[in-house]
Amino acid sequence: MSSNSPYKLIFFDNDGTLNTQRSTWEYMHKHLGTWESGGKPLEALLMRDRTPYDEYARQSVRLMKGFPKTKFLERLRTIEIRKDAIEVIRTLKELGFKLAVLSSGFSLWQDVWKEKGIEWDYYRANELIFDENDISTGDVIVHVTDNVLGMDKGSWAEKIRSMEGLSKSETVFVGDGWGDVPGFRSCAFGIAIDPNMPEVADAAEYVLGPDDFKKVLDYLTP
Repeated sequence: MSSNSPYKLIFFDNDGTLNTQRSTWEYMHKHLGTWESGGKPLEALLMRDRTPYDEYARQSVRLMKGFPKTKFLERLRTIEIRKDAIEVIRTLKELGFKLAVLSSGFSLWQDVWKEKGIEWDYYRANELIFDENDISTGDVIVHVTDNVLGMDKGSWAEKIRSMEGLSKSETVFVGDGWGDVPGFRSCAFGIAIDPNMPEVADAAEYVLGPDDFKKVLDYLTP
């Protein structure tokens, strides 16, 4: 651990924070050809009527039934990683920080991060289910959602820091969207990367532009 840093555990959102694609759901639907017929109407309902996110995820994944895991991975690999994000992650690992991802997107992203040589201490996201032939069953295990008590990012941050025996003052959350605000509040402070709405910027201690990810280090290390 960096001897002069008061922080020991850093949480990151994935979609829109570590990468530049805010909605992996939409991006994946367009790749699979399920966007216009089903994914787009579901997202419209989510935004207009505030469909509970866990139900949105389940309905969305049903449209993805029958596609091979390889097709999901090939799409995730095309999403641009945020400028300097990998360098920052590797630097923090070298300094001894514990690093965690809390995402309401796909846990399948872990495979992509491993391909890039990144191993997270904790990764909590929503798990697509594949059968013995690596074909999507159309099912998902929802682990992270903002509408179920105990499954929002703030609750997950509290659980993980408790497992590590850490206090709130020793943790920091980096995110970009509304679902990250509970994470900001459950940590010493939040850092918003190119936030997608004013409420997110207001909830963060620091707000960075889309190409300023490297500045995260300035707030974590002396």
